[in-house]
Amino acid sequence: HEDDEHMDTSNEDQKVEIKEDPVQLSIFAHRFMGIAEQMGRTLARTAISVNIKERLDFSCALFTNDGGLVANAPHIPVHLGAMQSAVRFQVEYWNSEGREGINEGDVFVSNHPQLAGGSHLPDITVITPVFHEGKILFFVASRGHHSDIGGISPGSMPPHSTNLEEEGARIVAFKLVKNGKFQEEGITDILV
Repeated sequence: HEDDEHMDTSNEDQKVEIKEDPVQLSIFAHRFMGIAEQMGRTLARTAISVNIKERLDFSCALFTNDGGLVANAPHIPVHLGAMQSAVRFQVEYWNSEGREGINEGDVFVSNHPQLAGGSHLPDITVITPVFHEGKILFFVASRGHHSDIGGISPGSMPPHSTNLEEEGARIVAFKLVKNGKFQEEGITDILV
């Protein structure tokens, strides 16, 4: 077609090329993974639960300020695959209209597998935003398996349950720590 010869294709010819420094990229990748691994060592060392302390049934990771995975330690794969969804859900949930937002000193907890990115109810995820000068830089999160969170039989995974309610406490979104204050009464109400 004759008109095609006169079309402006300058935008198509321009390509933005981003060059990463491979050394710097490697340094930061290892540093971020090292942070996630150290989170795991600290969690295992300070845990009371046998599932966390001895079985090492937990995972730790770092996420961007919108919930994208940055780095994870090589812990439990099923946790790591779902944790990004859990963090993203909390970011969207707390920042949606009518909610109180995400503030310095907040820590979130969730476990709901159908609504909030959980893997199953006994895997409880704790998510903490990290702020600098009033802005969220990133999130850290850990997910650990708990032996019993209620339900119709001990162990929180009854084989004869017919719905999720029968398996135990379901936490979609809760501020475990709100503005730096532990919400003991609220989490007790959820778990009892």
